[in-house]
Amino acid sequence: MLLLVFAATALAACGGSSSKSATTATSGKGSGGGAAKAAAARKRPASRAPALHTGSYKGRVPILMYHVISTPTADAPYPELWTPRAAFAAQMDGLARAGWQAVTLQQVYDAWHGGTGLPARPFVASFDDGYLSQLTNAAPVLFRHHWRGVLNLEVHNIMQGDLTAGQVKQLIGLGWEIDAHTLTHPDLTTVDASRLTSEVSGSRAALRKRFGIPVDFFAYPAGRYDAAAQAAVRAAGYSAAVTTQPGIASAGDDATILPRVRVDGDTSPATLISEMSGGDALPSSGASG
Repeated sequence: MLLLVFAATALAACGGSSSKSATTATSGKGSGGGAAKAAAARKRPASRAPALHTGSYKGRVPILMYHVISTPTADAPYPELWTPRAAFAAQMDGLARAGWQAVTLQQVYDAWHGGTGLPARPFVASFDDGYLSQLTNAAPVLFRHHWRGVLNLEVHNIMQGDLTAGQVKQLIGLGWEIDAHTLTHPDLTTVDASRLTSEVSGSRAALRKRFGIPVDFFAYPAGRYDAAAQAAVRAAGYSAAVTTQPGIASAGDDATILPRVRVDGDTSPATLISEMSGGDALPSSGASG
């Protein structure tokens, strides 16, 4: 029900159509061309993506790290990885009031490499693994601020109960960037060379094939990496990769091990803004996703 309410709200706000509806196709020469374009259009989610926020800034950018956007259940093994929706909304509202604007990791990478700049106070809202609450609870909050999120998606989490392929497409339609988080979420420092290649390169190939998107960034499961994992990231063709190491990312960092800022339900908006501005010592990496 939450998902349906959000979809209806998003459509009303943007004047779009259902993500399952075919996009109007431009007629090609002959019926074959028109049919092919119509078929391709039906595979694409209808875009309701907010406009990209740009500017001239090319400096350091905090990459926030979230997991489940919901109240922890009594049996949750890692309750610190849960952020209640109300807390998440308060954090995003506080950032908006302070002049921060969410951007994608692709925007950050492009700005650092000579492309279009960023707004004066940019940050990336990244979400690991692939949970339904990221669509039902996080996406509406970001959409309300005209922001896009970044989902580090574990391929084997694409299923009923986590995020179905159709639900991932809804996020894509909202302008979310989808990045790779391996096939099965192993500790990449403990697998053999063959599996390392499969998990790192194979996850990118699987997501690109399934959703027709670039998938140019990677997140290490549990933040675990070593020289071999970094080499696998480079060999797979990723532009950059994120860790769970605390810090504010900059163009001068090794692109295969960008730091992030951990956020949970106990992080107040004021504390978050201070951490993003470099005012406080960042929290330790702790449990990771």
